[in-house]
Amino acid sequence: MIGRLENELKLMQAYDQKLGEYGIRVNCVSPNALATRLTSNFHGESIEVLQKKYQAYARLKGVSLNVNHVADAVLFLACNEFVAGHDLLVDGSFIHP
Repeated sequence: MIGRLENELKLMQAYDQKLGEYGIRVNCVSPNALATRLTSNFHGESIEVLQKKYQAYARLKGVSLNVNHVADAVLFLACNEFVAGHDLLVDGSFIHP
């Protein structure tokens, strides 16, 4: 999985380098696992149970990652005109088990 993600990041950076001369910025948002209806249905567990599981692997305690955090990251990258070729981690300092 990590190798695939590294390739996607390299592809994003390559597109950013090629398209930057046309004023097109390419960025990436990389969230940690997110408890949503989709992941709840996939895992067969409630959103609340998944949130607790995912939060156990985050160093940033007291906060559960939600869709608003990811949306805020996307909005930041869309609005900041001088950020390009960046991968913004939205993971609460995730600890890989």
